[in-house]
Amino acid sequence: MRLPLVNLTPHEVTIFDADDKVVVRCPAASKPVRVAVDRCEIGRIGGIPVFAEDYGKAPLLPEPALGVWYIVSSTVAVAHPERHDLLVPTDLVRSPDGTILGCKALGRRNGS
Repeated sequence: MRLPLVNLTPHEVTIFDADDKVVVRCPAASKPVRVAVDRCEIGRIGGIPVFAEDYGKAPLLPEPALGVWYIVSSTVAVAHPERHDLLVPTDLVRSPDGTILGCKALGRRNGS
């Protein structure tokens, strides 16, 4: 099944139906989209550094395209609240040891 989904994450996204059968596999992006992060150490707790982080925009994020939905990380979606075409994996499916196998749904972040 060909869907108008473009995976912009560094991981394959596997989507399962309600019966845990694979509906679609979206291959990992060859050039994943990431946000720029400015970090500044603001202190330490028991020797562990604590940083203030400011997330910028994702420079490799493609322009919107009619009928196309982009699968991105939560960080990318939050950094681009003006975009209504960004989806993140949700309702995660995990193996018995907790490894993420995929998801059962895609979601939009509030503000998107």
